[in-house]
Amino acid sequence: MELKEKYFHLMKRARQNASNGLIEMVREQPARLQDERTPLVDLMEFIIKTAVAERASDVHFEPLEQEVRIRLRINGCMKQFFQDMPWELYGNLLSRLKIMCGLDIAEKRLPQDGRFSFMADGSRMLDIRVSIVPMINGEKIVLRLLNNQESFKGIEQLDFTSRNYELLRQKCTSGHGAVLLSGPVNSGKTTDLYAILSMLNQEGRNIISIEDPVEYRIEGINQIQINEKIGYTFEMALRAVLRQDFDCLAVGELRNAETADMLITSALTGRRVFATLHTPGAVKTIFRLLDMGIKPYLLASAISLVVGQRLVKRLCPCCREAYFVQKESGEGIFLGDEYRWQSDRFFKHREGGCAACNYTGYAGRIAVQELLSVEGDVAEAVMNNVKAEDLEAIAMENGMIGMKQDGIAKAALGYLELKELMEIF
Repeated sequence: MELKEKYFHLMKRARQNASNGLIEMVREQPARLQDERTPLVDLMEFIIKTAVAERASDVHFEPLEQEVRIRLRINGCMKQFFQDMPWELYGNLLSRLKIMCGLDIAEKRLPQDGRFSFMADGSRMLDIRVSIVPMINGEKIVLRLLNNQESFKGIEQLDFTSRNYELLRQKCTSGHGAVLLSGPVNSGKTTDLYAILSMLNQEGRNIISIEDPVEYRIEGINQIQINEKIGYTFEMALRAVLRQDFDCLAVGELRNAETADMLITSALTGRRVFATLHTPGAVKTIFRLLDMGIKPYLLASAISLVVGQRLVKRLCPCCREAYFVQKESGEGIFLGDEYRWQSDRFFKHREGGCAACNYTGYAGRIAVQELLSVEGDVAEAVMNNVKAEDLEAIAMENGMIGMKQDGIAKAALGYLELKELMEIF
């Protein structure tokens, strides 16, 4: 049965079931709703399994005036796969999700977060994070699909060039200091953090992470879940952890001056410290910390490495198409003189794609990265509080490959399109 036909069939059955008293069953017998097979259960499972098959990272249920739109985020872009859902059916689905996550089904004025597990097939278990936020037309649901069996990557799988890989591995495994992971939302920072922690996860180390939320559970890592509803904040957790005799500490996000100051202090005591920040690049991360009030001499002494990265669409290797760039074209001007034109052969996606990429032309996403090693001339420049453009120039002179240059090199190898880079840089 075609996807649209099956979805329409399941939705029709669920609507018929709703008209026969499903709303009352939700209110009076929540355990039965969770345990028994119903048309509503079949419909929700079909939506989630379709999202998994399409390699979506998120499922969005968006309240409109008359109906509810359902869209999937695939390779960073939103795409509508399903017919809009009627309001009366959406209300039942929303109540079911709240029950599964242990949330208050009567609360419709405040945001709520939860999670539940879902068996995608016979052997693959998904951890699904649920965010419910009231909008002007009703409550909006976003499901984040977290695949425990696919998401634990080693750092060798994180798209770093061989030089950057060796630098990251060396900075994480030897010496002390802070390694900071920066980038915008959904740029792979958490994936990098988990890969680093997994690499360091050994019996002889006490590793603690402070997260909000804990996206994946790692055996052997002491993971702390922040709960601001009861006052268990990043600041409180970090103050407590300082007395926990840790070897390595990871903080899911540096949100304010207090957490940044405590993290920098911890790095100065000779321990390995890791954290993520929402900044657009490695050099800008230094200036974000300066804006938080951290002294330049402390940053120069405490920070070992800053990783900046973004995610762009990865070309399908089975159907990508080669073409040649002219120096006078827009892409040629973007490449500029620094490219040195070792090759004018690049790649683009094929319209309509192929079976290997679900006919999209793309196969997931790839990271473009830059690594700022804070030592030598770079550390001295940080200590002297030079301007951002001067710090970047000094870093380049000392071997840093910027994100744009990293992306161009990967584009020349056929991993991504130049147009993706042109939208960012």
